[in-house]
Amino acid sequence: MKKLLIAISLFVFGQTFAQQKETVYSIRKEAHEVSWFETQQELWKAEIDKNKNNAEAWYNYFAATRALKNLSNSYYMPNEDANKKREQYKNQCNQIAEDAFKAIPNTFEGNHIKFWNGDLMKESDYLLKAYQISPNDTRAFDDLMIHYEITGNNTEHERFAQKCFQSGEIPAGILNWGYNVLSELEPNAILFTVGDNDTYAAWIVQSAKQFRKDVTVVNTYLMTIDEYRNKLFKDLGYPELAVKTDDGGKSYDENVAEIYKHFFNGKRPVYVASTGIENFKEKYGDKLYLTGLAYKYGNEPIDNISIIKRNFEKRYLLDHLTEVFSYSISDKIVYGFNETYLPGLLKLHKHYQESEEFGKAKNLEKYIVTISEESGQQGEVLELLENEEASNSILINTLLDVKTIEKNMLPINEKVFVAKYETSNEEYKKFLINLQRSKKNDLYAVAMYDSTGWKKKFQYAFNDPMVENYHFHPAYQNYPIVNITYEGAKAYCEWLTQQYNSQRKRKYTQVLFRLPSQQEWKLAAGSGNVTAKTPFQNDNIQNAEKCYLANIKVAEGKFLDDGAFHTASRESYVANKSGFFNTFGNVAEMIDKKGIAKGGSWYNTFEESTFDKQQTYTTADPGIGFRIVMEVIVK
Repeated sequence: MKKLLIAISLFVFGQTFAQQKETVYSIRKEAHEVSWFETQQELWKAEIDKNKNNAEAWYNYFAATRALKNLSNSYYMPNEDANKKREQYKNQCNQIAEDAFKAIPNTFEGNHIKFWNGDLMKESDYLLKAYQISPNDTRAFDDLMIHYEITGNNTEHERFAQKCFQSGEIPAGILNWGYNVLSELEPNAILFTVGDNDTYAAWIVQSAKQFRKDVTVVNTYLMTIDEYRNKLFKDLGYPELAVKTDDGGKSYDENVAEIYKHFFNGKRPVYVASTGIENFKEKYGDKLYLTGLAYKYGNEPIDNISIIKRNFEKRYLLDHLTEVFSYSISDKIVYGFNETYLPGLLKLHKHYQESEEFGKAKNLEKYIVTISEESGQQGEVLELLENEEASNSILINTLLDVKTIEKNMLPINEKVFVAKYETSNEEYKKFLINLQRSKKNDLYAVAMYDSTGWKKKFQYAFNDPMVENYHFHPAYQNYPIVNITYEGAKAYCEWLTQQYNSQRKRKYTQVLFRLPSQQEWKLAAGSGNVTAKTPFQNDNIQNAEKCYLANIKVAEGKFLDDGAFHTASRESYVANKSGFFNTFGNVAEMIDKKGIAKGGSWYNTFEESTFDKQQTYTTADPGIGFRIVMEVIVK
């Protein structure tokens, strides 16, 4: 079951690149990139070459190869021949299982690998032998739970479900999900699950907490085992279905569709867990109604908003979505489960906004923001909220808009893009809010702007309104961020890199946001001409009507003649030939060398702002901002 019961939507991959051998867990437990498993495969194979009787090495070598087999599809290997790769790893798994059993036949590892690689029904003797050899080894508990479910031994199934709970290997967040999805179902309901984790969650909560044992949890893969399915129908009081999933007369999909239909036409209410909705959406989407963490099947429309409201207000336990006081190697998998709360949260949030229950709407936002940030779906959530009346909501100001970021980046070569605009107060504020919510207090202190810089720089000017309003008032949200340090700008770039690369609908696989080099900045500012001194025709800062084309200090004591007394909106004035705004004046822009800025600011003269000059700074400054670069690492 473990090799097939995997909900692909729950995989969230990290940026781990191993240089030394590590324990390799199933991909249902710990998420890594393909390259990590490839490295581990090589490292553990080297250990076997040193010692053929190294059971630990055999187990990890097989686990890495098996993970690569399961990840061999177009989603994870878009530039590979996925079928060829999968067949290659399948053959490797078969060979490793045989070789391992020959080398270490009387070990837990040798027998469990043999079972792990085989058929659930045919290879169960190896599983039982592994348990006999090492009855306290937690690695077999979930397999034994499945084995006794299939064979109909309810007592042993429940015993091993309780052992799984006691082992602590299933993260609390997944078990919380299992509790919540069971809590919303009608009495004697049937719940379809599709993967290992969602099935285990429900089974374990039922057994360990003796909760909602009236619900029948039906795994869509186990259901295709004819003996198990027929026993299940008998237990439910359903007539036996004369369908075999290996029947050559019909396709597999046609037979499975008949099985689903048999369940849907039964006497019990039927739900599909949100983790598996994609398997049902095409054929049954018009009859499945969201109720929270599941979708109820119904031939008639269902008032699901009242059910969702009841579940979130009265039945679900939700504290784990915002505060977690434990660590698990499966935390990234938990984020995938938390993601399934979003459809219900967003639907209920919209309902509260429309019914003017703004307090309740705000209470939901802490969950929406946290889940969106963890799962990298800020852009998608923002897109769903764009048409919502959310003037009382903080969500719009805390979610990342990936599409706009990509739209505002212009190329200077094949892999390097530069922002059309200087980084704004609004953009930087999202970064600061994220640091606050993530409790990164030290970094927040480094990145926080210093509003008093307006007075420190110009001690004899009346800049109190700028101190009080520039970083706070909505009128300034599209003005360039100033009064921040070089370290703050770099931290913003690092944060934006992480946020972008975690988005599912991004254009590029992997990018790096950073400050520009001097050469890159000159290419953008000079529209491709690194020797240009200004972006203006004939270096003339005024047009034919004598209007200034940039925000600089026109003459000593004259700041307003160009139309702006201090900074101006980052979209002010005319873009250069390449489409970049305010490369001359407004704010001098940091480059990757600390203490150096280019392009001059609102308080610099024309001569000080030409591209062959530079501005220096040692602290946060009201005339210093930055413009980001996006370097494409993997298309």
